[in-house]
Amino acid sequence: MKLMKHSTRFMTMSRRIIMAVALSLVLVAPRSFAAQESGKVGVVDSGKILQLLPETKQAEATLQTTATPLQKELDRLNQDYQKSVAAYRQQAASLTKAARDQKEKELSMKGQALEKFQQEKFGRGGIIEKKQQELLIPIRQKVLTAIESIAKKEGVTLVMEKSASVYVAPEHDLTFKVMNQLNIK
Repeated sequence: MKLMKHSTRFMTMSRRIIMAVALSLVLVAPRSFAAQESGKVGVVDSGKILQLLPETKQAEATLQTTATPLQKELDRLNQDYQKSVAAYRQQAASLTKAARDQKEKELSMKGQALEKFQQEKFGRGGIIEKKQQELLIPIRQKVLTAIESIAKKEGVTLVMEKSASVYVAPEHDLTFKVMNQLNIK
């Protein structure tokens, strides 16, 4: 089963938060300036900004607080399932066909319940993903607003994510100006 994958996924949540917000900025920021004609281009390292933003750290802590009890319950359910499978394998040879069928049905139901719990809590559209989105929207909006403000102030008509660039002249990097506006040291 893919259950052990979710334990490692839980440990990389902070990186996922930063990457999700950075990706959304890559996708949203250029559209914000698309209506304007050609002009000056700037770049922003939103990953760096997000990593240093206190709200991101608070979101990570809140997400971890939400996920920890769910992860513990998932681990408990997984251990229970694994013990049941091991017990069945030990007994299988000595059971009648009807008893084996019954145990296999019970194991299947237990496995399905485990997968359902995992999907509802950690899967796409699950509790953790919804909580992550709830926490990220205001952070993303705050960073995007700061980027737009600096871009307008600097006369920049297109802002791109720095990691998507092959080369950027230092004078086009708006990262530190955005960090200053957000009071990030």
